[in-house]
Amino acid sequence: PYDALIDDYEPGMTVEQLAPVFDRLKSGTTVLLDRVKQSGVTVDNSFWLNTYESEKQLAFAKSLVAQLGFSFESGRVDLSTHPFCTSFGVDDVRLTTRIREQEPGACIYGLMHEAGHGMYEQGFDRSYARTPVGDAISMGIHESQSLFWENMIGRSEPFWYWAFPRLADAFPENLRGRTPHDMYRAVNVMKPSFIRVEADELTYNLHIVMRFEIEDALINGRMEASQIPAEWNKRMEQYLGIVPPDDALGCLQDVHWAFGLFGYFPTYTLGKLYAAMFYNQMKRDIANLETVVENGNFPVVLSWLRENVHRWGKTKSADQLVRDVCGRPLTETDFLEYISNKIESVYT
Repeated sequence: PYDALIDDYEPGMTVEQLAPVFDRLKSGTTVLLDRVKQSGVTVDNSFWLNTYESEKQLAFAKSLVAQLGFSFESGRVDLSTHPFCTSFGVDDVRLTTRIREQEPGACIYGLMHEAGHGMYEQGFDRSYARTPVGDAISMGIHESQSLFWENMIGRSEPFWYWAFPRLADAFPENLRGRTPHDMYRAVNVMKPSFIRVEADELTYNLHIVMRFEIEDALINGRMEASQIPAEWNKRMEQYLGIVPPDDALGCLQDVHWAFGLFGYFPTYTLGKLYAAMFYNQMKRDIANLETVVENGNFPVVLSWLRENVHRWGKTKSADQLVRDVCGRPLTETDFLEYISNKIESVYT
């Protein structure tokens, strides 16, 4: 029964395919989390949590996504309580972000994330417009595009060598005496937390895996709804080493189950796995990709995504697209390699 629910959001995906990938991802992630905990390194991100003027935040974020490749001739940016992207066709893609004066990453990374969705929507083959194939393949592939720009590009060190001088021009007082490497480390702090949407790149997938396990057990009759709080807390302690003080910070934090969106959660982690696979393939296809990013030559990056991912619309399944682009099926190894390398550079 759970397969049918997953299929609503990730057509063709099954528990049989997902479970072993998620199991290996969980094991690999807990090992890496232990490495972070045992490193003894504390990353200073205090300067990134100071007051940054709202209007300047939004101006910087809008300029940034324009340079990444989001077309303002075919879209716009507004403010909302929660960031989102909505599309009425390739010529009308609308993004929103939010501003927190003492958390500029909410605006900047929120808009980078939504711009990733938006550039995907702007990149469908125009001949598919107003047809069933003029759409995204799946939620997982859609999420891979937002996470690719937010994380693989936006949280990389080469990106900050390009972006830091521009951000420092906008906020000279906040960033005086800081370096691109300081910024790179500040935006890659990794530590367990109760709330999924506030989790970092490393721990986020553990939040998803435990939801997947609970949904699978619940839908297939191996768990009663009354058992969810206890099962949730057990997994939080087992995987992340922390226990929520109440259900508001535990099993009641998401809207998905209240809205009946069972089967949705796995697509978030699928997006991360697909993004890492695309990123590795891009590094093989584009010589000196890090230099390309450090120079701000983002059209090269977007062109690769247009050719390999965006233009196909819904003419392929997610599995076929990944196999065509990367030459192999879904795997967790690319992501674990990617995040392991990041830990090595941030927590040493």
